[in-house]
Amino acid sequence: MKHRDPIRAGLLVPAGNMALEYELPRWLPESIALNVARVWRPGGTTLSASALAAMQQNIAPALDQLDRLPLRVALFGCTSGSFVGQPDAPEAIERQITAALGVPAVTTAHAVIRALRALEAKRIYMITPYPEEINLAEVAFLHRYGVETTGYQSFNCSSAYPIAAVDSDEIMALAIRYAGAIGRADALFISCTNLLTLEIIPLLEEALGVPVVTSNQASLWALLRALNMKSRRPAGHLLSVNE
Repeated sequence: MKHRDPIRAGLLVPAGNMALEYELPRWLPESIALNVARVWRPGGTTLSASALAAMQQNIAPALDQLDRLPLRVALFGCTSGSFVGQPDAPEAIERQITAALGVPAVTTAHAVIRALRALEAKRIYMITPYPEEINLAEVAFLHRYGVETTGYQSFNCSSAYPIAAVDSDEIMALAIRYAGAIGRADALFISCTNLLTLEIIPLLEEALGVPVVTSNQASLWALLRALNMKSRRPAGHLLSVNE
């Protein structure tokens, strides 16, 4: 085997993200090598719009870690970090990555929009780990792209209860608790790439009766679409849908 044999995908993640590096390799085809660069965000485990905006300024030095690799595609794997700021932030970040690396790029926020459109989901119920400032920004972001948020619940994570402390069972329990409201929407959207969600999506779809889109699943789907490949494990209805 030679270094040029694997198909290489670049992954840029916030410095504290632990979920994407665990989940994506288990669902991507074995022929994919995931090359990871970390993007520093100030503020520790406390999330704020200003900290996310500052993190966007640190994308450029993270790209330097990937520019010598023969990548086929690159993902900026942060939902809130790719929708805060300017109205076209997802597309602007994708343009920045493509200009630096010379390959197609996708942000998680843009992947979510594409996934919801593929599912024809115009009204969604949302679950997040974010503080209220970020929740309201996400509702506004979705609205700009024609998606109505019918309601949302949040774990309201903070430095005392960081996002990485939320486990899959808690996400399942919260979704089941609000099954009635979720069932009146076109889909459930679980936001944040630092939440472990891929294994619970089929269970949630069966229990709720609506498609489930998560940040990590939409990111996976977008990578697979870019590479014209299929997932090696199921992760909900989205993975069987084309744009």
